[in-house]
Amino acid sequence: MIRYLIKNNFKLMMRSATNILLYIIAPVILVAMLSSAFGDMMEKYSSRDFLKAGYRFEDPADGENIEHFRQAAGERKVNLYEYPNGDIETIIREEELAGFVVFERDGKYTIYENDADQYGAKALEYMITTFRTRSAVERMKQTGEPAGEETAEIRIEEAEYMEPIDAVDYYGIIEVVYFGWCAIVCGAGIFTAEKKYRINKKLSVSGLSGFKLYLAKFIPMTLVVSVSSLISALITVLVFGVHWGAPLLSLLLVVLSAAAATAFGLMVYSITENTVVTIIGVFAAVWFMGFWGGSFETYMFSAHPQILKNISPVYHINRALTELSCMGHSDYVKSSILFTLGIMIVCSLAAVLSGKIRREKGE
Repeated sequence: MIRYLIKNNFKLMMRSATNILLYIIAPVILVAMLSSAFGDMMEKYSSRDFLKAGYRFEDPADGENIEHFRQAAGERKVNLYEYPNGDIETIIREEELAGFVVFERDGKYTIYENDADQYGAKALEYMITTFRTRSAVERMKQTGEPAGEETAEIRIEEAEYMEPIDAVDYYGIIEVVYFGWCAIVCGAGIFTAEKKYRINKKLSVSGLSGFKLYLAKFIPMTLVVSVSSLISALITVLVFGVHWGAPLLSLLLVVLSAAAATAFGLMVYSITENTVVTIIGVFAAVWFMGFWGGSFETYMFSAHPQILKNISPVYHINRALTELSCMGHSDYVKSSILFTLGIMIVCSLAAVLSGKIRREKGE
């Protein structure tokens, strides 16, 4: 009996082939739009061989140790050029510098940043801070005297480094995940038929358990959503050249994501019993999960609190897949699997329980 229901639900979904077609094409369109819009920003995130920066000493006598300073800059992949005269902002603009450093007479310094190159400006600031701190510590070791305020409360740590990923790869991956969470659209044909032909009333006397009735929807929807997502991914690979890392593991994450999204949608529908309300509710929830999860703004540059990202399953899946793409591994694979399995189990139990309550009430 359950095989018949699964087969019948497949047919019902195929009757709404337009929904499935839009479900496949929509992420491809969004990938094209977002990768083009954010391509420049992602390009600035890419690593570069050397930065170009300028400097100036207010007191020429301070320039005696410039070779030591240049050596330290070279270790940080920064090429330094001296500009003793001229308007600093003009020099930055005309010479296309990442930034400009002015060493003042009182031992302090001022960094002029290039607003168009925030990455380079921050890298320059970090390099100079490290150099001055190290110099102060060396003086302390040589003289035995305190190094001064410039070394107080300073801690230097190696930041976690992520290989660069371009906008096409990033959005080509995460938009497939985002639309995968709108899986409820693919099941619209099933819900419409249930209302129109009162299928649930007829099945109430079939003797099938609520869990089997749930599986009759869950299995075909998950398969259709998974295949549709994979077709979208294949199109982006062929058209845009999107690179997916660790293909088998990425495939597993996409399928688990589709299964979790299906379970979530079915839970909402089992509670509301209204297709329109379900689609609106699911879309609203998915939008917020995607907003915090980096589906519209790259999670690398996102200003949202980390706690909001961590509660979004979309964030864990997006991060796992993009890191697999650019690094070949990710610490978020495990959390993605746990998140999707947890959502699938909890939402499935809630959907079955809700259906049981409704049948007992005779609805």
